[in-house]
Amino acid sequence: MRFRRKRAAKPGSGEPTGVEQAGAGTTGVEPVEGGPAEAAPVEAEPVEAEPVEAEPVEAEPVEAEPVEAEPVEGEQDADQVLGGLRRVIDEFGWAVLHGGGTPGEPRYSYTVGLSAWQHPEVVVVGLPFPAAEKYLNLVGEAVRAGARFGPGTATTALTDEDSPVVFLRVEDTARLAVVEELHGTVDALQLIWPDSAGRLPWQEGHRNPPGTQPLLGPLPGDQPTGG
Repeated sequence: MRFRRKRAAKPGSGEPTGVEQAGAGTTGVEPVEGGPAEAAPVEAEPVEAEPVEAEPVEAEPVEAEPVEAEPVEGEQDADQVLGGLRRVIDEFGWAVLHGGGTPGEPRYSYTVGLSAWQHPEVVVVGLPFPAAEKYLNLVGEAVRAGARFGPGTATTALTDEDSPVVFLRVEDTARLAVVEELHGTVDALQLIWPDSAGRLPWQEGHRNPPGTQPLLGPLPGDQPTGG
């Protein structure tokens, strides 16, 4: 079977093309007379903005109201501490306070309240707090029972027979500020404790390092008196 190729009509031949055209002429487009119009440039005149001066605003001073610090729970002032200390002394006869224990400051413990028994307060330097408190409570019990200790007194009433303690008068009372606060003056003795061999700091062969038990007053003599 053969197919015949249909011949396309030539433009302008008057033969139908199968395409509907709008308008007249062979192109279907009506010509417009005149060329394209050019837009004339418009020059814009610059507008100068007038400066606006801002008026200064003066801030009114605000007065701050004082704020009172509220007391923090757990903190006590000096009056509360002294009040509690007096209650302990009234109930038991004396109290034991501790201090020091920082680098360069050995631990120390001392009584507060023996002054009411007409006896000097007693301080111990260089012992752990529990051991010092035991010594000082033994001193307090002995004083309440009628014993009296003075500078140079050596006694085994508080220790073993081969390990006497000696009392020295205290001249450096800086550690006993609470005693001064309660009584106005400080009259105190230092209880000198022996090493594990029963030797005192100034005796030959004493085993503890120098500075373990600083002396807060002078030795009363070469030999302490017995008691």
